[in-house]
Amino acid sequence: MEFIVLPDHPAADAVLALSPRRAGDKVVRHPSGRPWVIGSWRDEELTAASAGSNAVVLLGRTRIGETELARKLAVMRSVTDMDSLSRSTHGCFHLLASIGSQVRAQGSLTTVCQVFYGSVAGVAVAADRPQSVAALTGATIDEELVALRLLSPTAPHPLSQACLWRGVTALPPGHYLLMPANSDARPVRWWTPPEPSVPLAQGADTLRRALEAAVETRTAHSATVSTDLSGGMDSTSLCFLAAPRAARLVTYHHVPLDPSNDDGIWAGRCAADLPDARHVKEHSGAAPAWYAGCLSTDEDVEGPFPLIRTRAKLEHLARTMAALGSTAHLQGIGGDELFHARAACAHALARAHPLRSARQVRVVRSMSRWTTSATIGYLLSGGTYARWLRSSAALLGPEPRKRATGPAWESPPAMPVWATPRAVDAVRSLIRAAADGEPEPLAPLPVQHDMLSVAQLCGEMTRRASRFTAPHGVSYEAPYLDDRVVEAAMSVRLEDRIAAGRYKPVLATAMRDVLPAYAQGRATKGDYSGELYSGLRQHRADLLELCEESVLVGMGLVDRVALRGLLLGLHPDTSPFMAFDSTLACELWLRSLYRDNRSGTTAFLPPNREEI
Repeated sequence: MEFIVLPDHPAADAVLALSPRRAGDKVVRHPSGRPWVIGSWRDEELTAASAGSNAVVLLGRTRIGETELARKLAVMRSVTDMDSLSRSTHGCFHLLASIGSQVRAQGSLTTVCQVFYGSVAGVAVAADRPQSVAALTGATIDEELVALRLLSPTAPHPLSQACLWRGVTALPPGHYLLMPANSDARPVRWWTPPEPSVPLAQGADTLRRALEAAVETRTAHSATVSTDLSGGMDSTSLCFLAAPRAARLVTYHHVPLDPSNDDGIWAGRCAADLPDARHVKEHSGAAPAWYAGCLSTDEDVEGPFPLIRTRAKLEHLARTMAALGSTAHLQGIGGDELFHARAACAHALARAHPLRSARQVRVVRSMSRWTTSATIGYLLSGGTYARWLRSSAALLGPEPRKRATGPAWESPPAMPVWATPRAVDAVRSLIRAAADGEPEPLAPLPVQHDMLSVAQLCGEMTRRASRFTAPHGVSYEAPYLDDRVVEAAMSVRLEDRIAAGRYKPVLATAMRDVLPAYAQGRATKGDYSGELYSGLRQHRADLLELCEESVLVGMGLVDRVALRGLLLGLHPDTSPFMAFDSTLACELWLRSLYRDNRSGTTAFLPPNREEI
């Protein structure tokens, strides 16, 4: 799926004439007859309705039908009235509305569906990817922001949403883009995070129903769907939710290299309890190793691809599932981010309800291996998001970090050892400037902010990964990242999210009537270090070749000798390679941009447009 959105403006046709062309695109028109939504999508991805001079389009996965959508639209008088539809509809989709000469465009809370926007000759334009806007505006990349993408695990909010294309802006999650006919577009907030006030039993029931609906939106239009069956609770839950809803289910399990990894044992037990599904089990030799194809550039040039180390494996998975008839592949991405216990959870609980927090504090202290004094210091600490952001700028270097003395709003960002002083200084300046603006956090509580932050990172991963699987006819789906699922997870009381002896208690409770009892009780998590070391051995020569002609080195952002030292060195664990993934993704993105001097304009819009 790929599209641009135009306002109900007299110059819309002229703006459209500027767009690159690609055969087969479709056009949805405003009630006025002017072009509105132009792009490519599968028929089942579009749900549209009109009522008089109003129209609405949903692009993506949803259960709502055109008749019900038309009924809801009939009572709406402004784009603001769309809030009720946004807050109640299940699935993952872009919502586009044309009401009263105003356009509303929005994506999803986790950015699986995202909106980017800019201006062409004073006319607002929006799209689902920034290079589509850049193709209209003639924008190039903002090289000052490239260094941000070297941060590991990611740039902090609000820089995490900074678009790398000049003059193109990413819509803040929880906002919609208001595109009036004759004025500038602007973001408008429509969503605020829920309070964590719902008891476990009620919250788990809401979560289960949200996950059921999320899975149903994927199975409704697919004769065959596929799911990961790693053996972990996240993917296994999706398998058992999909089994009674899919006409045909295929599961996929990759056999880990490490014989001590017990994922295969758990996956085998679960597969035996899904007798009607087809189960595919692949050993490592059947799929590309990590870092395979690392010299290949990409067509999608939105930005660095977060899952770069497993890009070739992702495409292999899509081909394999497509050969078995699947058109949608469900992944458990987002489950860890929503349901893992966080130390910040105990911090918030201790400050709000000291007497009720003792059990959770003991669990967190044990998990973190803190002393009593360190635990007390942590619980008594506090600070605004801007203060935390400012302090993170001072700790960007790769030197050992001090033990946390307060709740981290996010995982502290760090520059890699191979980043040049120039790169570190540039990033430090950007973070300090952002902190000086006193940005509002994504949520008032650090634990809620962190949940949204990492869920949005997962959303970017999913959004980008789907563009690699789509050419094979398979969409890459993440039901845990649907709006209603995220809301349900964030609504559960803090004291119910941490339980001694229970792994992911909120998800386990929600799945108590779905998963076999043994699957609810798994407390281990498979390790895939073997895959990284094996991939590095197989593709070290290619990775070293990237160092020799590195664009990042040429920009003065990376030290070639230090980067080669990582690739040639011996490492007792895989932690340095998290930072390397960010660098590799950035390098390949830059090479993709400069490969054919297209300035990133991969969004070619077609001369032959099918009217809707």
